[in-house]
Amino acid sequence: MSSRILSTQDWKKWRRPTKGTPGDKAGSTGAISPEFRGLPNRALITLVLTLAGFGLMAVYSASAPEALESYQDSTVFLRRQAIACVIGLFVMFTLSRQDYRKLRKFAWPLAIVSFGLLLLTLIPSLSVTAKGSSRWLSIGPFQFQPSELVKVSAILLMASGLSKYFWWHRQVFARIALIMVMAAIVVKQPDLGTALMILGTLLAMLYVSGTNSMLILGALGAGALVVWHHIKKTPYQMARIQSWLNPYQSPQKEGWNIIQAQLAIGSGGLWGVGFGRSLQKLYYLPVQHADFIFAVIAEEFGLIGCVSLLSLFALFAYQGFKTALAARTLFGRFLAIGITSSIALQTVVNVSVTTGLLPVTGITLPFISYGGSSLVITLGMVGILLSISRDRGQFDEDDSTDIEGQKVS
Repeated sequence: MSSRILSTQDWKKWRRPTKGTPGDKAGSTGAISPEFRGLPNRALITLVLTLAGFGLMAVYSASAPEALESYQDSTVFLRRQAIACVIGLFVMFTLSRQDYRKLRKFAWPLAIVSFGLLLLTLIPSLSVTAKGSSRWLSIGPFQFQPSELVKVSAILLMASGLSKYFWWHRQVFARIALIMVMAAIVVKQPDLGTALMILGTLLAMLYVSGTNSMLILGALGAGALVVWHHIKKTPYQMARIQSWLNPYQSPQKEGWNIIQAQLAIGSGGLWGVGFGRSLQKLYYLPVQHADFIFAVIAEEFGLIGCVSLLSLFALFAYQGFKTALAARTLFGRFLAIGITSSIALQTVVNVSVTTGLLPVTGITLPFISYGGSSLVITLGMVGILLSISRDRGQFDEDDSTDIEGQKVS
């Protein structure tokens, strides 16, 4: 067997027991050190700060009319997003200074906590329902979306498993089973889009681990059949598919979102109508500061602005995968690939939905769309990515032990 991110020789080296030096603990290697080898990836920091700053500006422009009508204050949504951004940046820089290898011991506990929080969303008296979905839990004055935590816990769980066991091991199957159960609960909320993002990231991590391609294709086919069966039994989701195929069949109902988004994008032209001058956000475009914020950006900044924004996301993906390939541990490689794939996949889906290439799913645009829990979790994931970028160099660690030389469970 060979891995798609490691050569066969690397796998053998990783599996081979190594002897520690006299000063080491039993089972550790002389190469293991709790100290990082370099500074965090500055390009990643610059890209994330640029995206987050642009996101605040876009949220203010898109949400100001609704905020003014509902709260008599055009900056309500901006202030909330800014608070979430400050918290997220604090989490990001804190995690970037920690040794990411210590996260292995939190893989199962975090997954179990995420699973428990998801179960709470199924209890009507505890969950917060909005627009027919029970996706949130209320914590004092704040609302938290557990499915966002599931994204990072699933990545951490799979990275810890795939870095120690081959993909066919029962330990990996147990992790996959738990993630699929959590995804099923997310579908029950209902939030099919987020569930598909979780499962898509899972498949990406399995693919780079060397899992048989035919098995992955078979899983995709079986999953597509299950999703299609679910959609056919859910009237509002079936209506979304029909409106996606022909939005003008019901232009005042299901097709409204796609039509208004396309009108906004087309109105922007090459250079856009100017910041704050979007007309579609004035009660035409639904959830304009969250799911369809890219349409507002397209109208105000035009094709040039859209290409510039997508270029920033492309550079982020490049730097993320570059960090994965340069990581010194197998755990770090899987973790970086999972994080980068999750953010990149979410970006592609959101833009595709807004432009009409995919049916409406309710997926937000990372770093840009309004949503406190989403922004904090995404910035936290970037913090882990920055921590991995500090520990780069030759692949020379026995990854079956943690930084303290103890066997990883």
